[in-house]
Order: sequence, then C-alpha cells, then structure tokens
Amino acid sequence: MKSCIKHILHVTAFLLVLAMAVFLAGHYLMPHSNRYLSGYTAGGILGEDFDTIDVLVMGDSNAAQGISPMQWYCDSGVTGYTYASGWLSVYNIYYRLRSIYEEQSPKVVVLCTDVVYSRMGDETELQAAIGDITDELIPLVRFHDNWKDLTWDNLLEEHDYSWRDTNKGFTPITTVGASMRGDYMYDDGSREPIPLLVRLYLDRIVKLCRDHDSELLLITVPASSSWNLARHNGIQSFADENGLTYLDYNMADTDPGINWKTDTPDGGSHLNVLGAQKLTAALGTYLTGHYALEDHRGQSGFESWDQDAAAYTQSMTDALAQNQQAADYQLSVLEQTA
Repeated sequence: MKSCIKHILHVTAFLLVLAMAVFLAGHYLMPHSNRYLSGYTAGGILGEDFDTIDVLVMGDSNAAQGISPMQWYCDSGVTGYTYASGWLSVYNIYYRLRSIYEEQSPKVVVLCTDVVYSRMGDETELQAAIGDITDELIPLVRFHDNWKDLTWDNLLEEHDYSWRDTNKGFTPITTVGASMRGDYMYDDGSREPIPLLVRLYLDRIVKLCRDHDSELLLITVPASSSWNLARHNGIQSFADENGLTYLDYNMADTDPGINWKTDTPDGGSHLNVLGAQKLTAALGTYLTGHYALEDHRGQSGFESWDQDAAAYTQSMTDALAQNQQAADYQLSVLEQTA
C-alpha cells in the first residue's frame, strides 16, 4: 500500500513539474510584441486603452479585409476593432474573445459567420477542433516555432504589447480580380447544417457575450466564391433558435452594392478597399441605428483616436484612389474581351 501511494506521489510530482515546464516554456516563447501576435494586425487591440472598444468584430480574413472600424469613428465617433486573421476558427474566436474581455467591454460583438463552415485543407472537423483548441490552451504548442527567435539577450525581455494599429485591425487590399460567377445565392431549398463541434462553441460564444452584457450580431461578409443560400439557411436557423439578429450581406435585401467586377481582389473570395468601404458603411449604419453607441470624437481619453482618424483618412484617400485606378483598368479589360 505504501509503495502504491509513493508511486502515485512520484507520478503526481512529475506531472506538476512537467506542467510547470510547459507553462514556462510557453511564456518565454510568446511573441515579444503584439504586432505579430495573431497575424494581420489583430494583436493591435492589446495596445488599446482598457474599455475603449464599443464594437468588436471577430472573424477570419474575410472580416480583416472587409470591415474597417476606423471608418465608423470618422463618420460617427464609434470605436471599433476588427480582430481577425486568416483561418481563424470558431474555436480560436471563443478563446480570444474570452481573453479580450479581460481588457475590453464591447457593447456589441459582431461575429462574421464564414468561419462556421471553413477549415484548412483536408482536416476533419475533429482534427481542426483538437488542433485549434490545443493551440489556445497550451501556448507552447501555438508558439513553438518562436524558439528560433530566442537569444540570451531577449530571453528575459519584458513583452511589449503597446503597439496600436491605426486601421484598427483592417487590412486594406487595393488590387482587383473580377468574379464572373453570376448568381451564387440561388435557392435550391437546402440548408447546410452547422458541424456539431462548431455548434458547441457557437453556443459558448453566445453565452460568453450574454455573461458580459454584449449584444451578439451575426453577419456574413460578401464572398461569391465561398457562400451560398444553403449556408445562409444554416446560420439563419441558428440565429432564430438563439434569438439573434443575422445580417447576410450576400442577400439582395442587404446587399451593400458590391460590384464583383471591381470590388474583389481575388475572384470573389475577399473584398478590396472599394468593397470594404461599402460593407463598412452599411454595417455602420445598422450599428448606429440599432444600438446605443456613443460618439467619442473630441472626448477626453480618446485623443489618440482623433489622431488616428486623421492618419487613416489620408491613407484611405490614397488607397481608394489606387483601388479605383485598378478597377477602371479591370473594367476596360473586360469590355475589350466581351
């Protein structure tokens, strides 16, 4: 009996030491800057002052390239951030949102629903879930490649997560690659069911938002190459079951005026700056019309936002001009080949 207890104690001690080693290794392998914390510029939210983000957008690359929160601030003084990067999953979003709530108290969380049906390569749903959940819970797994950047000089450096992104997570793309698919939202009477594990984490996101008194708004960014009515019906069913508002900007009644010949850089997978400006304006109008969102322009504590707005306006003026030039060229090519 004593030998059994001794064995259990040895195993327990080993597991505790192992867990501590994994935790410490994960801590030291975390990026030293929030500039590259999550790909794109999502990590810039960690540089924002506490409780200054009123609208938090979460999604993958469709959201990062399609929604520009600084446009809202310029138009109506609403503070927002697009926390999004390529292939961010529902699992990633749940854990990142939980972490963001430690520093921000968004009144509205906008969840971009293309993440519900997307996953990388040939992964099964179970493989995707295990991989992403493990990455979120064990930093050592997520940041294991960072050992290449460690040196004796930076090993004990304090992490500096003070960097702020003027675009507030938005990634402007100014190239044009037309989509010629035609009507991609035709009605075949079907509904694509939400995968079981994804549904489980969607339910957790709903509860997390309600526990923090955030309104959860579901939207779908226009994407002619990956969205269809069957997926719309799947999300609409989930929204109806949970009493949530769902805006699908691929539908005719909410279409922000996307021109698939000029407003996409890659044949309909994402939006460029021209498309993002239209979508952001439409979503901003809905937000200010349906939620009590304050105008922070000129307020004490938001001086940095006023400065960012000036820089953003100049950069976007240049980006829109560049994108329009590319769009005009694309239209001329299509006319010549018609």
